[in-house]
Amino acid sequence: MTKQIYFGIAICVIVIAIYFTGVVIGRAKCQAQIATAATNATQQQMIKKEKINAEVFNTGMRDIRDVLRTKYTIAD
Repeated sequence: MTKQIYFGIAICVIVIAIYFTGVVIGRAKCQAQIATAATNATQQQMIKKEKINAEVFNTGMRDIRDVLRTKYTIAD
């Protein structure tokens, strides 16, 4: 009779230990996914920023002056 009680307690302890181990593993996986998503978002922002900077850098100052001159001249 006492062996059955100890066996039951041992099984309960094992089930509880497995449950908490699963919780810890689940949290670790969730944190890894969040870190990966944040890294991907940062990389996408950097790519967009590089494209925008390349467009701005390749636009010559003369082009900007011509656009401003045609757009904002005093009408005769």
